[in-house]
Amino acid sequence: MCCDRHPGSEFHFHHLFKGRLLYQESETLDLYYGAVGEPDRIKILPPQKEKRKAQDKHRTPDERKSLISRLVAWRHAAHANDSLAAIRPASFIIDDTGITGLAKLHSQNITDYRQITVLLGQTTQWEEEWSREIFEVIRKFDEDLTILRHTTVTQKKTQQKRAKIALDIRSFEESTKENEERIRTQVLQRFAAAQQQGTSNSAKILRDSNAVNVLSSTKAGT
Repeated sequence: MCCDRHPGSEFHFHHLFKGRLLYQESETLDLYYGAVGEPDRIKILPPQKEKRKAQDKHRTPDERKSLISRLVAWRHAAHANDSLAAIRPASFIIDDTGITGLAKLHSQNITDYRQITVLLGQTTQWEEEWSREIFEVIRKFDEDLTILRHTTVTQKKTQQKRAKIALDIRSFEESTKENEERIRTQVLQRFAAAQQQGTSNSAKILRDSNAVNVLSSTKAGT
């Protein structure tokens, strides 16, 4: 016997080897520990792929630069008004690394001032003193950004409408010129035809008149 896959065969490889053998179904290609006839055979499930964690959204480079400028300006004003400015530098409020990190995050990732405290690894005392103001700077920036985007979209639509109107006017003017040229050509053709017809009629009248004169002269001679 060459193998254990023939129907009615009582020969099985697992009789010769210790432990479970690995089998693969020919139709489904599923893998099992144990042959088809073994009631307790175990199906080998493929390892599940780890789901990729959704990455945090980030601001665009232009947005980051603008927000960094606002945060730096706020820090300068806040330090100037700080009663302890003489003994603690502006970087105590928030350093450049913290500003860059906050400016990088999308607005959806910062929805509460307490998140800023956690992100910067600051204390509760620092939170009470600075976190709300920093959050307000970011919130106002996003508000202005939304207005700017809306204005830009409106201006773009207005420009598109104006361009379409200008195109329609240009098309109308071209169509009008074509119609005028066509009508002018038709009038000239009709006028030329009328002139030609008038010339033919005049020639016929002249011929008839000459014939009458000849006939009259003939009669007078007789």
